[in-house]
Amino acid sequence: MHGNKVGKAFVMFFQISISMIVPMIICGIAGYYLDKKLSTSFLFILLLILGIFAAFRNVYLLTKNFYQKDMEEEHAKLAYFENLKKEGREVLKQKKEKKQ
Repeated sequence: MHGNKVGKAFVMFFQISISMIVPMIICGIAGYYLDKKLSTSFLFILLLILGIFAAFRNVYLLTKNFYQKDMEEEHAKLAYFENLKKEGREVLKQKKEKKQ
């Protein structure tokens, strides 16, 4: 079980790395090429910024899906504990009413 989690973590690390690097490199190369072709000087920076935004969007989507199951389990545990608190308060309230 522990080895499986480590393997998933490595896979996730490499997926995030590739998802960040590829859009930045592709947009940077495209911007450089267009700057040279069109004799401009702003397209490289513009497309590089676009690539950075795309990279962070990819990372967000990857991590959101990766941790969604963990978040569902955490919310279920929180709901369970809230229910226990509610039941405990009701039991205390009933005991208090019986004493009076």
